[in-house]
Amino acid sequence: MVTAKLPDCKIWKTSISAIASLIEEAAFKLTPEGIKMKAMDPSHVALVDFEIPASAFKEYDVKRSTTLGVDLAEMNKIMGRARAEDEFTLELDEEKNRLSLIFKGASTRKFSLPLIEVDESELPEPKLQFTANADVVAGVIQDGLKDAELVGDNVKFELTEEGFFMHTESDTGAAELRLQRGDPGLLTLNVQRPARAMFNIKYLIDMTKAASSTDVISIQLGTDLPIQLDFKIAEAGGKLRFLLAPRIEAE
Repeated sequence: MVTAKLPDCKIWKTSISAIASLIEEAAFKLTPEGIKMKAMDPSHVALVDFEIPASAFKEYDVKRSTTLGVDLAEMNKIMGRARAEDEFTLELDEEKNRLSLIFKGASTRKFSLPLIEVDESELPEPKLQFTANADVVAGVIQDGLKDAELVGDNVKFELTEEGFFMHTESDTGAAELRLQRGDPGLLTLNVQRPARAMFNIKYLIDMTKAASSTDVISIQLGTDLPIQLDFKIAEAGGKLRFLLAPRIEAE
């Protein structure tokens, strides 16, 4: 029996909610070192890279590598029934080829999912020459995206020596967010060369679901390159990373 137990549901619940907004199926690789998953969305616009090391788990019993093909929409429905403070356990029944999800709080509740066949092909690690990065309070970005969504479908991100900027413009109006050095929402800013690129707002909103308003999102940006968003999950070095292809502006 493969078992992985987290002290609470928050990490898994918020991560799966964001991932399931982009990806329909996923192959989770369980190894003695931890759980990993990397996949692209069906349109090949977004990539997700998810990892929780064994040390982040309250209990972790995985003797050999195994891959679990999961319907993320179904898993997300089940995770929606979890309370953030519930102890959360994943159990694999290899004989029945089913994955159990167990929530333990005031009571113990157990769900099971059938495993499915999922493409396990390795995705290459993108080699991108980012020229600027920043750590931004998640709530600031989330608010900026909600503002941008009121007036358009795409938002322009820009990192300069002065700060971090989001701008959207359409026939119905414009919206702008400005974060300058010294503002409490901009925690770090490193600019080798100013960078700007435009992205689809809906994808970014789905990705930033993974963060609470007080969390920190690390942004890596290059002009007209994909954006990389990093979320720290679990205190022991877990990660949730999204890459999103840019929208190229018409000349």
